[in-house]
Amino acid sequence: MVTISQAAQLTGVAEHTLRAWERRYGVFQPSRTPGGYRVYGDDVLYRIRTMKDLVSTGLSPREASDEVRRLAATVPSAEPDAAAELIASLARLDATLAQRIIDEQFALRSYEAVVDDWLMPAMARVGSAWASGAISEAGEHLVAHVVMRRLAAAFDAVGPNPPTAPAIVGAPSGITHELGLMAFAVALRRAGVATIYLGSDVPPGAWAEAVGTTGAAMSVTAVPRRPDARRVAALFERLRVDHPGVPLAVGGQFQHLAPAGCPRLGHRIAGAARAVAQEPAGR
Repeated sequence: MVTISQAAQLTGVAEHTLRAWERRYGVFQPSRTPGGYRVYGDDVLYRIRTMKDLVSTGLSPREASDEVRRLAATVPSAEPDAAAELIASLARLDATLAQRIIDEQFALRSYEAVVDDWLMPAMARVGSAWASGAISEAGEHLVAHVVMRRLAAAFDAVGPNPPTAPAIVGAPSGITHELGLMAFAVALRRAGVATIYLGSDVPPGAWAEAVGTTGAAMSVTAVPRRPDARRVAALFERLRVDHPGVPLAVGGQFQHLAPAGCPRLGHRIAGAARAVAQEPAGR
């Protein structure tokens, strides 16, 4: 389960819009905590994304809500809550089961669909489980290791980079949260963009050197936490001086806090990768 603010970040639908859709159309009903706060499960997040996509095609919210209900009625039964099963495995530090659950999800649908519609929401739920004490810090580290291995395998499976100017992806000094960045690096490579993944905690000087060495067309990083904005700002300033023509694009929950000169990638990994690939620098 995720909070309304997390649901807004994961779906790209503003909190006030989520409340309005719930109140006016009843197309989804989030659960409530004992304190009365809204929490959103995978099924609700799926309905929100579906409604958003339908509205973007030109349907009115009322028409979109009717279509979401029709689509939901064609689903014979709800899928097991794989994210809850994952969290339970982490509480027991059962790495084998955690690996199997994650592998099963990647086997069910395309890489892009599983990352946006299951993996990132599941990781948000894992974070909430750690914050509430449902899993230990060791459990959180365990799942990060399992997921990073799975993403690294997907990155390598794409094959060699095309002979074009690459995008450099990573996290600057002081930022160790890299699951979203690695997931994006895979999606970017699958979209046909030459991609070099530097990992986390990369000093600005080393990053600038990498841009110069590779002739990179762009850099990509993230602002996963509010304090990380100043770290991204330091990287932006270094790159602006050393490589003024190479943009630093940002994703992450707090990407809106990045310097004004940084293009925002939004909160859907697959869509952001496609958008970068369609830019002249990404081809």
